Amino acid sequence: MTITLSWAGRPTLRRATLALSFMGMLTAGVSAETLTLAVALDNGSFDPAIVENGPRAQYWAAVYDTLLLMEPDGSIVGNLAESYAYNEDNTVLTLKLRQDVKFTDGAPFNAEAVKANVEHLRGGTGQNSFMVGAVTDIVIVDDFTVELHLSAANPAQLTYLTMAGGVMGSPAALGTEEIISVPVGSGPYMLDVANTTKGAQYSFVRNPDYWNAEAFPYDAVVLIPMGEITARMNALRSGQVDGAQGNAQTAAEAEASGLSVNRTPIDRHGLILADREGALVPALGDVRVRQAINHAIDGEGLLAAIQRNLGHHTTQVFNLNSVAYVPELDDRYPFDPEKAKALLAEAGYANGFDLTLPENPTVPANPIITQQLADVGIRVIWDKVVSENYVTEAQSKRYGAFWMSLSTGNPWWDMTKQISASGPWNPFDSATPELDALLAKAQAASGDEYTALMREVNTYVTENAWFDIWYQADAVYFAAPDVKVTMHPQNVVPYIRHFAPATE
Repeated sequence: MTITLSWAGRPTLRRATLALSFMGMLTAGVSAETLTLAVALDNGSFDPAIVENGPRAQYWAAVYDTLLLMEPDGSIVGNLAESYAYNEDNTVLTLKLRQDVKFTDGAPFNAEAVKANVEHLRGGTGQNSFMVGAVTDIVIVDDFTVELHLSAANPAQLTYLTMAGGVMGSPAALGTEEIISVPVGSGPYMLDVANTTKGAQYSFVRNPDYWNAEAFPYDAVVLIPMGEITARMNALRSGQVDGAQGNAQTAAEAEASGLSVNRTPIDRHGLILADREGALVPALGDVRVRQAINHAIDGEGLLAAIQRNLGHHTTQVFNLNSVAYVPELDDRYPFDPEKAKALLAEAGYANGFDLTLPENPTVPANPIITQQLADVGIRVIWDKVVSENYVTEAQSKRYGAFWMSLSTGNPWWDMTKQISASGPWNPFDSATPELDALLAKAQAASGDEYTALMREVNTYVTENAWFDIWYQADAVYFAAPDVKVTMHPQNVVPYIRHFAPATE
């Protein structure tokens, strides 16, 4: 065996000239590159109807391909579907499929396989079934052409097909018990069952028939679940793993240890000022009060104190890389307690008012919220909530406002979650004729028109202070210096295709 020493002086099996047992497909004399990553969560399931985005995407991205791909700049390109096109009103999406793809059980990838997967996801109970929820019919035009008929135009549909909504598994395996733990996929790797132990290690070897092998430079991938950030940091420093999800609090330590710190904007933090009609908290029905709250809390200071400035100060809900992003809105509400007091007085609340908020004990901003709102006369009353029940309580309509950190990505997806009257983070079903008209136009639009309309939506909810956004936090990912990482623009960790050996 040829053993080389890595950056940390660790022995590695990279480029070893030996057949390795856990890489059963490699033979003596063949160069072997192994990528080993720590994952913050254990894998839940390999069933395409259950797989998740977020940290767990690294498990399924090793074994499944998606219909479409999202590039690092957010653009969407073909993958298993070589090309795609909408009809005139964006309600029929035609996918032209690759003709040289097989699943690892030998079954062909074709229009029948797409239909089976979409129906399997749509009829399942997984959290991402909504990604094909608008698909009312799947029409097979020919063996390699399929049409997805939508109940209405969905500007996020293409994005969904690059994520869990576009995962393709072998039709014969869908719905079986076996696929929960043993995937039968279309992706670059296959699960090495003999060297996989749930909760401890997942080993993957190359799929010898994969159509795009050059996009994946590693011969093997090992994923190790590690829930604790301390364990992940220790594993990175010792060379046990090549990459792991980090956080802002450990970024300086990681950099000092010689690790690369990779970032992309993901989560936005702040208050959802949900009771915009004042049904529960009359003061919140006045836009001037909601604007006063925006001026009262120092979002830039919170970014520095909590996120170590690994993020971006902004007052808008949409992702910085989104077409809906409006740079001028970042500074719409500068920290200005005197302005906040003036707005409260103008709205008839010169003496302030009481505001009950659910208390999530894990949020470090709580005492700052209390103090800074008190400084302008708003007296916060914290209602203690068990952390595990926080989401349910926040959405219960028992609170006019509440803290929340939510991921951001595709603007239409973000809109359906946070702005739409039926969205889970719009518990009071807020809506206005002006906003409804904008959303209706945006839904039917595309290209530059869609971009302009979504920016109008962004401006409307920001000017009307539907939220009090403090900052957009960066997702942070650490890697060994001999590994190049490209962050996914809309996921907290990179997909497997985003790793490569670093070049000199």
